[in-house]
Amino acid sequence: MAKSAVFILLATCVASLSALSPLSRSLDGLPADRPLNIAHRGSSGMLPEHTVEAYQLAVQQGADVIECDLAVTKDLLLVCTHDSWLNDTTDVASHLEFRDRVQTYRVDGRRITDYFTIDFTLDELKTLRKKQDRSYRDQTYNGEFPMASFDEYVAVAKNVTNGRTIGIYPETKNPDFFNSILAAHNTTMEEILLESLQRHGYTEATSPCFVQSFDEDSLRFMSGRTELPLIYLTPVGLTNTKLAEISTFCSGLGTSKDTIVQVNPNTMKIIQTSDFIDRAHSYQLEVHAYTFRNEDQFLARDYGSDPYREYEMFVEIGVDGLFTDFPWSLSRHMEYRALRGSAISSHRLPYLALMTALTFAFSFNARY
Repeated sequence: MAKSAVFILLATCVASLSALSPLSRSLDGLPADRPLNIAHRGSSGMLPEHTVEAYQLAVQQGADVIECDLAVTKDLLLVCTHDSWLNDTTDVASHLEFRDRVQTYRVDGRRITDYFTIDFTLDELKTLRKKQDRSYRDQTYNGEFPMASFDEYVAVAKNVTNGRTIGIYPETKNPDFFNSILAAHNTTMEEILLESLQRHGYTEATSPCFVQSFDEDSLRFMSGRTELPLIYLTPVGLTNTKLAEISTFCSGLGTSKDTIVQVNPNTMKIIQTSDFIDRAHSYQLEVHAYTFRNEDQFLARDYGSDPYREYEMFVEIGVDGLFTDFPWSLSRHMEYRALRGSAISSHRLPYLALMTALTFAFSFNARY
């Protein structure tokens, strides 16, 4: 009798906790019962980032959303690349026909001498080939794939034939830099992006598209011109006052995973978890955490070199989406959680509360 009572108590506790529902999400076709698998620059852990091939691979590996940083070209088109300069991720330096394109610009307070997208037409940029800029990753695909244009990126999301909806997640990157040049053309990076999104049919609050930026002014500008959900990127935690302010023009936050699970950079051990997600949710802001990487150097030692354990911790804490360089790993982890088919797989189930219930139950059982 005592043993039965223990398991009834435990089941009741777990069922009560699992009844907590995730933050409401209503983007057409995207899953609302679990966190989003956001492929960071495509499947960038396996292929050179921001290429059609990396985006396609991410979709094949189960990503819900493919993410894209944007830059502007000389002919006022959008291209997918993490930086406004080119040397780090392309073979531009080997193209002698472009040797006179080196320029020095100030970007986000830094003077950078390099080749810049704004000095190349899209056709010229398409002659370049991408390379893997992280030396500890596979270098065998260097020189094989061209840069992806924004239109090509969107086409990957729209041309899925298995009935799935794939979301897009473009970012206005370095908008101040580009807008200082685009002023001569009476346009802005934001206007070019919103016009492109409208042309592709992304116009409604429920369209499967998030628009992100680290630049608050860029988001404020777009908030008056689109109903699409806007995401404010921040590497640090925000005060409640700032969260309230951001919630007036954004639908969510993209934040460093370190603001949620704090890790000592010297010992690589977890110090504590924060209340950032709960505070953001209290202002109806989704939280998408970045960036999850499989390599051991990016994992707290507490995870035992197992990226699944990191994913599990963030999902249990209640994150709404995860930016990952390895969408296949996250997809497999989500499949594992679904197969478990128990209350522990609930998106919003608080991990510590569950552990408390289990500890109590087993302690009770041991005594009785």
